[in-house]
Amino acid sequence: MNRYAVWFSRVVWVGIVANCLMAIPTLVMPGPIMMLYALPLASPLMWPSFAALLLLLLSAFYVPAALHPLRYLSFSWLAVLARFAGVVFFCIFNRDYIQFGLFDLTFFIPEVALLILAVREMKAHPHLTKHDRLFRSFRRTRLGLVVVALLIVAFAGLLTYEQFFRQTPPPYFATAEEHFLYGSIGTEGTAGVPYWIWLVLPRVFPDKLPAPGGYASLGIVSQEGHELPVGFSKQRIGIDRVGINCAFCHTATYRKTSADKPTIVAAGPSNTTSPQDYLRFLFACADDPRFNGATIMAEIERNYQLSLLDQLTYRFALIPFTKLTLQYQERALYQYGWMRNLPPWGYGRIDPFNPVKYRVLNQPVDGSIGNSDMMPVWNLASHQGYALHWDGLNTTLQEVLISSAIGDGTPVEWVNTDFKKSDSESSLKRIRDFMLHVQPPPFPFPVDQQLVTKGKVIFDQQCAVCHAAGGARTGQVEPVENPMLNTDRHRIDMWTQASATAYNDYAKGYSWKFSHFDKQNGYVNVSLEGLWLRGPYLHNGSVPTIVDLLKDPADRPKVFYRGYDVLDPDGLGFVSTGDDAMHSGFRYDTQVAGNSNQGHLWGITLSADQKRALLEYLKTM
Repeated sequence: MNRYAVWFSRVVWVGIVANCLMAIPTLVMPGPIMMLYALPLASPLMWPSFAALLLLLLSAFYVPAALHPLRYLSFSWLAVLARFAGVVFFCIFNRDYIQFGLFDLTFFIPEVALLILAVREMKAHPHLTKHDRLFRSFRRTRLGLVVVALLIVAFAGLLTYEQFFRQTPPPYFATAEEHFLYGSIGTEGTAGVPYWIWLVLPRVFPDKLPAPGGYASLGIVSQEGHELPVGFSKQRIGIDRVGINCAFCHTATYRKTSADKPTIVAAGPSNTTSPQDYLRFLFACADDPRFNGATIMAEIERNYQLSLLDQLTYRFALIPFTKLTLQYQERALYQYGWMRNLPPWGYGRIDPFNPVKYRVLNQPVDGSIGNSDMMPVWNLASHQGYALHWDGLNTTLQEVLISSAIGDGTPVEWVNTDFKKSDSESSLKRIRDFMLHVQPPPFPFPVDQQLVTKGKVIFDQQCAVCHAAGGARTGQVEPVENPMLNTDRHRIDMWTQASATAYNDYAKGYSWKFSHFDKQNGYVNVSLEGLWLRGPYLHNGSVPTIVDLLKDPADRPKVFYRGYDVLDPDGLGFVSTGDDAMHSGFRYDTQVAGNSNQGHLWGITLSADQKRALLEYLKTM
């Protein structure tokens, strides 16, 4: 019996099992696993997953060496050389991942020694290779074990596919507005939360929310007759998962009085929603010891009886991996760790492009502040040729739509598949078409028509060149150095030329690749449709009402509360002071970095009567 060959076989089998134990979790959840092993984060995370897949495929080539090392001697030497290549690559050329080199070294040393000794033994006693009783006795047993192992692997693979990867089409909504509010943009698979975990988190962790009311306490809007809040979508990918869509940031609500029910306006700016607080709620839950299988499953079972297989999947896979994923996103600097020491966004605001810079484009974390007011996305058919986003970083609606989805977590492969579909079947195209044609609602209070007439004359003289449809500078970028503009420049400085170049290179090879991202040095002169529903004003939402905007900057409110959705028809905006606004809103301090309310001096020298007339006309836009 060639005992060295026997031990070589055993070591190779152990190596195959070790490879699988390391590669399979990394294939499914690369970010959390890299964080668990304290490894540097690769970006995009597709590359660790791809490396894990290669490791699994490589392990398959080790099997002949494990079955009969001397019969398949060439496979045995290749298995040894593969381990040696890993040692050299990770210990010499890529020391950031030296753990993998040490892992390969652990198997390389015994494998090479045992194989050399086994070959010497074979040459010294050639009859052993022909009449090796151990291999002969157990050959059939080994073959049977291999067959059983392959069946187990096939069953496990089928089960894994069924529980984690098999996709069913997301719900198809009959109307374009419903699709905008609840349709999928592909975020569920990569950035979504398993449905039942997402559903019970507010019940398990009410202490992590700012007030009673579940997700509604974060300003998230719900509509009667719908399972999910506005801005959330659900798709079955193995199990049901919940992601966000465009409506999360682009759906407004308003009330005429505090006693009214909120009116939901699709494609308006989400004036009550706090995306950052939603993220921080998820992160706070994941950091709590109660985020465990026993606690969360007990709450799920209060609501619904899962199948035994789903119970096992949630308890032993989805709950721990969701916890790891959220902790990774919170702590990793290139995920959301960069937010820790920056000013908060608050209700109705978001930093839309720093997450893209760091998570998608792999740009250096530079401490920049991009906090911006939510924008409406209605009537975009009339905005053809306009610069888009607050700083005009792109002029193509399709690129803005796709890049916004990618920023929310949509994979490029999903975008590519979706854009190959017909206009009626493509989710993103339906959203695009809705935004092209949907109109803002009319001002819900009476207006003084005589003042409207007077105000139109003033608007045409003072404002139309920059803010009327067809105005000479409407939709164009106004340089921030213009002494009449001269407003807070943090949002401009956040977006860099390197980021624009990286985004233009990001989707090379796809028919919809980007080419129009650019770096500007100012803010867009926006058209004013639905102005009454767009407060607070300026790019950073630093001025609560139009009345305040027409004041000298020194006289504008320095502190107010935003996120309360009761309209202020006299000031043209939302109520931003008083107990109700304080209780429901976010305290906005204009002295905080990125929050300055200075600049935009147009209109401040008008007389009181002129301002009143102009204000009345602006209500009708």
